Amino acid sequence: MLQPVAGHGTLGAMHHASDLVLPASAWPWPRPVGPPQGTRHLTQEELGLASRRELLAMGYTDSRLIRSVRSGRLRRVARGWYGNAVAVPRARRALRHGYRLTCIDATELHGVWTPYCDEEERHTLHVYRPNGSTVAPGRMLTHSSRSRSWTEPDAVASLPLALEHAMRCLSGERAAILLESAMARRLMVPAEVQRLLDDAPAAVRSRIGSLSTASESGSETRVVRWLRRRGFQVEQQVFVDGAGYVDLYVGGVLMEIDGRDGHSGPDAFAKDRRRDLRTGRHGLQILRLSYEQVWLTWEDTQDAVLETIAEVGPFGRRKMERLLAS
Repeated sequence: MLQPVAGHGTLGAMHHASDLVLPASAWPWPRPVGPPQGTRHLTQEELGLASRRELLAMGYTDSRLIRSVRSGRLRRVARGWYGNAVAVPRARRALRHGYRLTCIDATELHGVWTPYCDEEERHTLHVYRPNGSTVAPGRMLTHSSRSRSWTEPDAVASLPLALEHAMRCLSGERAAILLESAMARRLMVPAEVQRLLDDAPAAVRSRIGSLSTASESGSETRVVRWLRRRGFQVEQQVFVDGAGYVDLYVGGVLMEIDGRDGHSGPDAFAKDRRRDLRTGRHGLQILRLSYEQVWLTWEDTQDAVLETIAEVGPFGRRKMERLLAS
């Protein structure tokens, strides 16, 4: 079972948001919680795609379908599938070749935070079909299926199925990013992620390792996993009076991690500077890592983080001890 643990944890452990409050006398506001959002299946409206069966259930007839295609309102994408002018290109391309979109391509459409991909990865589609071959046309990576029929009627794999494929396909880090993002964005609850892990082969679970319900972006997931592998105890979502929740505290250093979509623009820059002033009031400093530092210059960033912890950490730990005692 996934259990809350301290420190860097072991296989199967689930790390949760920290209960650290600075200073100890502060009164933190509650972190937002709520039920999962969405149905885990993408709709016709979201994809711009529908099967013949779905269209007939909506009141279409075969003659109306023919007229809609002739008029240009609908396009015949593949046998039994139709799309409108804004149909998702990746899903349309997969259908055209007799496949369905899955893995990281599907999770992105579901709204899951997607890790950095290079040019080759961005042009390779992850697809599946019943008893699918391991070789697909063009830039397609086929995921094996043990079923003789479609697992789902969807043009794009549901979120649980896409994550199941991703866990077996991607590196442990990337799979963890998708799983943690699905929880952070309330697309799935921890119990559902637990079931995916329980059903996965032992080698897959071992590669993914422990997960966190506190990471708010894939960049944060990457940094936290690396620090814990180095043996550091990492506290996530620490509340600092006047500044709010800070991404993480490790070795005497507070850190904020740019997830690409949360710290951009002049308003975000000004907000970050105000938070820096408020943490500075307590004698604490925040080390900020940009998206580029986490994904494009990661090796250099690791060295810089370790140097900062070594140089600033002792002072920060003493400050932290005083704030926790106040």
